[in-house]
Amino acid sequence: MSRLVKKIKNSLQTLWYGFADTINANKKKSILGVFFALLLVIALTFLTLTVNNKIRAAQMDNLIYEDLPTKKIVPFSYGEGDKIINEKKAVSVMFAKPNQTETRKALQIIKQKEDELNRKFYYYPLVYQTQEIKNTYNIASDEVTFVFFQNGEEKNRFTLSSVKDPKENFIPELNRLPMWNIEVEEK
Repeated sequence: MSRLVKKIKNSLQTLWYGFADTINANKKKSILGVFFALLLVIALTFLTLTVNNKIRAAQMDNLIYEDLPTKKIVPFSYGEGDKIINEKKAVSVMFAKPNQTETRKALQIIKQKEDELNRKFYYYPLVYQTQEIKNTYNIASDEVTFVFFQNGEEKNRFTLSSVKDPKENFIPELNRLPMWNIEVEEK
């Protein structure tokens, strides 16, 4: 066994010395080769990082946003949700996983009662970076949560599961979401 190890070691040393001799004989070409190899690595790294975001954005456009039932639901572009929430003066946002039963139920009610909905709202799908979004906005990923933000600060929220008789009360509750400073009288 040690004979094999010595043979491999000698072969590697021979290769290394041959490589070093080639580098010393052609210093200018070697420097250019290393420079171009470094540029190639940097370009591929940048390309990988950029393409990943574009692939995710395309996946969300094709798999999630095409199926939205109404133009009153405005989808966030991938990676733009937090920016829009912080920059807009007032914005209502639906946080939900696109493939869960509650989300389909909410979208079905919105489609059926679209005429009663008095404003547009944004859809922040919980697909990528779900844990980070959950922590930032203090939401449960298994619920459909609607949050109203004013100047980036949360003012009001509700979940679909908290609405009694969603078929009748969900759209009115969604319409009242921006009215965070008005007291609601219980009958």
